[in-house]
This record gives sequence, C-alpha cells and structure tokens, in this order.
Amino acid sequence: MSYPCVPDCLVLKIEEYDTTVEELDTTVYILYDKEEHKYVVRGRRRCTPTHQSCTYSFDCEYASDLVDFLKYIICKENTINEVLYNYDNLPETSSEITFDFLQENDERTHEISGYNGLKCNRKRLLRNLRMLRNVFNYYN
Repeated sequence: MSYPCVPDCLVLKIEEYDTTVEELDTTVYILYDKEEHKYVVRGRRRCTPTHQSCTYSFDCEYASDLVDFLKYIICKENTINEVLYNYDNLPETSSEITFDFLQENDERTHEISGYNGLKCNRKRLLRNLRMLRNVFNYYN
C-alpha cells in the first residue's frame, strides 16, 4: 500500500539520566511501524571527550522484548525522561529513519507530552509501547 504523503506518527523518546555525573547518558527513539508490524528503535549513548559513541538501530516484533532491551541498557539507579512526539515529516519507510534524522527534528512543535525524573519501570514501559502500537495513522 502506498500513500501520497506520510501521515503523522507517534515517536517515544526515552533519555537515560545518569544520576552519578548528572548528565544524559543514552537517548532512544521508538516508533511502531504498523505496516510492518514492528517496533523501530534508534539510539545512541552520549559522546564524551574520551569516548565516542555510534548510533544503533534495530527492529523487534514484541513490546516485551523491547522492554527487556531497555531494562538492560538503562541502569536501575538512573532516571529516565520520556517525551512523546508526533512527527509529521518522517521518511517514506521506517528503514530510512535514522537516529540523526529524529534528533535533528526533535522539536517542541512535535511534542505532545513529556515526563522527567522517572524510574525505568517495566509496567509503564509496556503500557507506553502498547500505546505506540495501538494509537496510529497508517505509516508505510
């Protein structure tokens, strides 16, 4: 199925805040590709003068697998910030969406809501991922 323009798409950004050094450590963008029936993940750890970081990307079918991954990469002592965006300018296919694109277009004009200083909670993450899967416009 092809659409003349890409509709709006919800994107959840999760930022891990390292409480020991009081800096953001990891940023992850998550969206759900309804056409492909998969979660799309784009992320990167912070770069420091002594450590360069690369972006990473993967897809997964199940919210529980994605929560397992998030719980693994986010230190349980740290807090997270959650921001829900409504992007209206995404590339035509989810495989073309990069971390850099999401970060460059990370603007308050796309922001729907945000919560800061949360603990990484499995139940809350699952609820948010189900919302991404079930509240959608078709995206191809």
